[in-house]
Amino acid sequence: MSPDLIKDRIQAQIANAQVEMSGAECNFAVIVTSDSFEGKSPLQRHRMVNDLFKTEFESGALHALSIKTLLPGS
Repeated sequence: MSPDLIKDRIQAQIANAQVEMSGAECNFAVIVTSDSFEGKSPLQRHRMVNDLFKTEFESGALHALSIKTLLPGS
């Protein structure tokens, strides 16, 4: 799975998401900043992003995704 596809999917599914990517092959790290995380616990935020790639994790197309979530201005 390409970094562009990961970024595009996050931005399409999480409103106002700004995504910073790093990594290669099937191991990536993302920092996602969105006001959609307001009022959610860190675990809920992580799941919002992680759940977008459930199929890819199950198929092995994506092996690892390190996720950091932030609110704008933090």
